[in-house]
Amino acid sequence: MKQTLTLLMLIAATAAVAQERFEQTERRNPWNASVNAAGIRQDSLTHSYAEAYFTKENGGMIDHSASDNSWNAGVRTESIRHLQRISFAGGFNYDYFDGRNMCGSIFTVPGFYPVDILEFTPGRKIRESYNFRAALSAELSDRWLAGINASFDARNYAKRKDLRHKNTRLDFEFSPGIMYRAGKFAVGAAYIVGVDNEKIEAEEIGSTPESYMAFFDRGLRYGSLQLWESNDLHLTTSGVTGFPVRESTQGAALQLQYGPLFVDAAYRYRQGHTGEGGTIWHEFDSHGVTANAVLSLGTFQNRHFVRAGVDWQMLDNRENIITYENINGVTTPFIHGSTPIFGRRSLDLNGEYEWMTDRMDWRVGLTFTQLNRESTLMYPCTREQKLHYTMVWTSLLYRFGKWEVSFAADFRKGGFRELESQGDAPAIPGEYPTQLTEYYNYDNEYLTASRIGAGAGVRRNIHRFYVDLTARYEHGFDLSYVAQPNRVAATLSIGCNF
Repeated sequence: MKQTLTLLMLIAATAAVAQERFEQTERRNPWNASVNAAGIRQDSLTHSYAEAYFTKENGGMIDHSASDNSWNAGVRTESIRHLQRISFAGGFNYDYFDGRNMCGSIFTVPGFYPVDILEFTPGRKIRESYNFRAALSAELSDRWLAGINASFDARNYAKRKDLRHKNTRLDFEFSPGIMYRAGKFAVGAAYIVGVDNEKIEAEEIGSTPESYMAFFDRGLRYGSLQLWESNDLHLTTSGVTGFPVRESTQGAALQLQYGPLFVDAAYRYRQGHTGEGGTIWHEFDSHGVTANAVLSLGTFQNRHFVRAGVDWQMLDNRENIITYENINGVTTPFIHGSTPIFGRRSLDLNGEYEWMTDRMDWRVGLTFTQLNRESTLMYPCTREQKLHYTMVWTSLLYRFGKWEVSFAADFRKGGFRELESQGDAPAIPGEYPTQLTEYYNYDNEYLTASRIGAGAGVRRNIHRFYVDLTARYEHGFDLSYVAQPNRVAATLSIGCNF
């Protein structure tokens, strides 16, 4: 009788999951979002999907390095599978992006590194992204489990108009973990190691009377505005291929679960540099702490989730003092020390409530971001910016028969202030470097301007297949530097749950 009841419950659960979207299945078990894959087996739901999608976006309410007329398409699949003593989770995504009228940052992820290179000739950019994630959880005994989590991301990025550039980027993170569980109690730990790197190669095709300018940003849009072949931009340095950046990561994570309460915290220390070989232009390091808590209550078919999270990051960048000596026809670089030039501190807080039933999924949340940045290019003078913004959002998914409809809305508002201080020093600071004030003002307005967003979607389920159409509209208020106040996007997806 007990076996029959268990089988009926599994059949009912499988039928319920078939009606869910994959992201709902994934959110039911908070261990799925942890770097410690050992906790995947804290749930028994199996779900997979595969889909192809196409997205079209238009509008000038964008970061200055983005496109006001772009499209992207791709395929993706994700899966969570539970076997007798082993569980698997992971996925693959390929995305092709085509953007028009693009200039600004040359990097694939603008703002990720503490330095940036900007160019000013709008043109077409192509980006191909590949992402792979794999996680394995295995039972060593009734109480001990081990897990391995690995993620790999690669990007190829190119601009098709002078000043042309092509980028290659690789990210990899690997996390072995272990977990002990006894009844309602579970505790886990994981080690984190990773590396990311990007290389930019710029060039000019053909002969032209124009001289292409570029800007090397050392923080807060202070830096060097020069011809792109200038040594100050580091794009054509002898003995160095392009502009390479490399960063390594070490860290650890701890997880604790007692009944419906789950807490996860991770620390990462990153070290990075620009340049290669003996020519290292910059060295930077960062500390990061992320923590999340989830409380889940209710039954399988009527469940409530309360989530809270914090993400704190601290980064400092130093510029090396390098001289070059020619010895027997060989140019050798010598590093004579370094000077701090830029610092960044960020804090992200978020809270969320979710109510999930067979027929609907309602979520409401609040996020707060604070970003402090300081430039110390001319010691002892410090120029600092304190920026913040808050967003409230909600989304609703409702099912009736073979149809699903979704709605979303959000509101965001922020502000910033600037500070300048003069430290005690006998030396008199010189003239501060060039600032791209137009880009600086654009950045601040885009991040802090008041805006509203709204979205809607409809999905038709055909057995395990589906066709999904979503759209989003965003509008900004009281804009002086951002080109346009509106942004629209629409996505068509065709997929299958299995």
